[in-house]
Order: sequence, then structure tokens, then C-alpha cells
Amino acid sequence: EQAQREIRYFVLDDEDALRYVANMASIPLHVWASRTATLERPDWCILDLDPKGAPLAHVVAIARFVHRLCEELGLANYPKSSGSTGLHILIPLGGRCTFEQARTLAELLARVTVDALPDIATIARVVEARRGRVYLDYLQNGHGRLLVAPFAVRALPEAPVSMPLRWGQVTRRLQLSRFNIRTVPKRLAEAGDPMAGVLTGQADLHQALARLRRRMARE
Repeated sequence: EQAQREIRYFVLDDEDALRYVANMASIPLHVWASRTATLERPDWCILDLDPKGAPLAHVVAIARFVHRLCEELGLANYPKSSGSTGLHILIPLGGRCTFEQARTLAELLARVTVDALPDIATIARVVEARRGRVYLDYLQNGHGRLLVAPFAVRALPEAPVSMPLRWGQVTRRLQLSRFNIRTVPKRLAEAGDPMAGVLTGQADLHQALARLRRRMARE
């Protein structure tokens, strides 16, 4: 759209289509937050926790805070590894709001988190300004913005996978290297997909924002 040209995307809605792109050596798959029938209505809001050298323990601490905050606001939330060094937190929206509203929600959550954890969290985009803190990227919410798909393999040593997690796994004991092309199939067969609710859940943003206003008033 910005380049004033049409871009054609694959729509992968069955196993044969997935095999087709895999056969074309597509290793990481990146997906939109919306569906073809409702392109301007995202299914999820995302907070991308990008450490850029910060310790994983800080990423986990921030993720746990965001989780508690979302629970307080009545927002379902699902974590996954990025397949590299960070974590993604997805909040299902059910196609009920715009990308701008999703970005505003993510920004509010990020700012509250940074206010609570200023020593380890930041929303500074310039890497030098982060001073070793974890970057909470809320700008990944937007038309045409892509997210590495759950279970996608990354083109990195040991073939790590962007792994959906349960919150009980997001602790100090978390080791992202455990989730790779060799280990994930067995984990999926045994535990299923803990992120499936992202595509079926909905959010009451009016209620969430009202609760957030009350929370900020108390502080």
C-alpha cells in the first residue's frame, strides 16, 4: 500500500498449502494479525518483548507483570517464544476493533509496565537509549505488520521454534533453546496448542480501559 503496488500473499488454509511453501524453502512463516475477510480487524494485539542483549530473566519478569496486568483488566493473554531471544504476548481481540485501537491498547500496557519496572523495561526505539533494558514494542500492531507464526522454525543455529507456551512455563527456569525442530513435535503431540484460544477469544476493551483508568487513578 505504501509503495503504491499490489503485493500477493499466500493464504495457507490447509496442509497441502503449508507443504507447498515448505517445499519452496520458506523457513520462518510470518503472518498477518487479521483474516482475508476482515483485513482491517485484527484477531490479536501483540506486545513484543525484545531483549537485544538484556538477560532472559528480565524478559520473564516483564512478561509475568504484563500477564498479571492483563488478568487484572480481564484480558486473556497468551505467551510464545519469538524463536530467538524474546517473548511475544498475544491478546485475542476477536476482530472487534481496528489496528489503531489494538496499537493504543498495547501502548497503554507497555507504558504501565515501564512505569512499574523502569530499571528493566523501556519503550525507547533507539537501541542506544535502551541502556540494556528490554524493549516493549507495541508498534507491531498495524496494517500489514507481520508476526512470526507460532511453531515456525527460525533460520538460526539448532533450528529454534517460535513456541506457544503456558504461563506456568514462563519462569526463571525457562530455557528457550529447548524449543527446536527436534523437540517441538513431541511437545505438541503431548500437550496440544496452548495458543489456540488466540483465534477464538474476544476482548471487552471498554471494560478493560475502565479498569485501567481506575488502576492508574489509585497510583
